[in-house]
Amino acid sequence: MSHQTFFKHDMPSRVDVARDRKSAEDAAWKRVCKEVDARDGKQCRCCDKRSDPEATGLLKRGHRHHIVYRSAGGQDTAENLITLCADCHNDEHHNRLRIEGPTTPIDANGPVIFMRKGADGVWFTEREESAVRVVRRD
Repeated sequence: MSHQTFFKHDMPSRVDVARDRKSAEDAAWKRVCKEVDARDGKQCRCCDKRSDPEATGLLKRGHRHHIVYRSAGGQDTAENLITLCADCHNDEHHNRLRIEGPTTPIDANGPVIFMRKGADGVWFTEREESAVRVVRRD
């Protein structure tokens, strides 16, 4: 029978716990990013521009964009992330591009609609996907 002792030096510190949590979060984020890159083919889902997510220049690097922002409760899941080029990502954050799409795992392969604001300030549907990378044409 082994006798278990609990000495302070045997217990993890708050720093150790925080480091381990951060490491686990980083690993989970990398898994999600790989899943999104594979699903989207490292291409902008809005304009089909090829991107290199590993590039150092912001204009060449693809951006993994949250459909529902983290600040609004959006999760770091593949269903809530979409690959955009730097131009489309910038347009989305400056209210020139609106993305409406699935936000739950059940609807993950549902339609995604990309709407742009025209010069006259009127929104129009630029592209609509009926499924991931399947453009709907009327």
